[in-house]
Amino acid sequence: MNISITTDNCDLKNWYLIEESANSEVILKLEIEQIISVQSRNEKKTEICRAIQEELSKFAWIVAGSVNVEFTWYLHGVDRQETDKVGDIDNITKPILDALTGARGILIDDSQIGSLHTFWQSRNENTTFNVLYIRISINNDTCLEKKNLHFIQYAGPVCLPINIDFNEPVSILAALFLVKTRRKHRAAARKIRDLGGNADRMFVNSDWDIHRTRLNGFEKDSVLSEQELKNRCFQNGFTWRALRALWKPKKVHA
Repeated sequence: MNISITTDNCDLKNWYLIEESANSEVILKLEIEQIISVQSRNEKKTEICRAIQEELSKFAWIVAGSVNVEFTWYLHGVDRQETDKVGDIDNITKPILDALTGARGILIDDSQIGSLHTFWQSRNENTTFNVLYIRISINNDTCLEKKNLHFIQYAGPVCLPINIDFNEPVSILAALFLVKTRRKHRAAARKIRDLGGNADRMFVNSDWDIHRTRLNGFEKDSVLSEQELKNRCFQNGFTWRALRALWKPKKVHA
């Protein structure tokens, strides 16, 4: 199996290259001898998924927001007609989707997929392998660095993905205030619901929130409760008093 990756308005280190454009694409090309499906042997699925993640792990960033994904399969027409596994497009798409997610992928979880278009075309008879193109279209305003990526569990099972450098007070301060603000948003929405209204779309709905159960592809120590976040801050010598001092405007002397 061979895998190659091309990009548009992004590269391995940067999630955007053109300052004016917020749209980027990552395109994977897979040359596969044997198509895998949900029913395929685990070792075969693991082999292909591991190869995909080996390439995607080279990206220094990950997408936190919604994406559009397009699968284009170039398959042998007779094989697709005569084999039930190859014939079921949904069946052969699911294992590949799983490989795009997690710490070694480019998505946090496949729940971020806003649209999925998968279709097949008959491949050239002179081609001895099947070909799959995966086109991932992203809004690069919703990307984060993989380095120092943490998930702060702040509202029940809901987590907020955020980059935190625990050696940088400004980074810590931003994380603490962001979590506090999101908590206040949810409290305001709850209050409005109690009064008979509904402001969830404005206060609760967010590309940046993700359920705890969808983080299985990440190390457990990357998921912190709000209290654990505060403990990490204090362990690094950053008390609330020291951090809040950064928030105060500096006096300008005439």
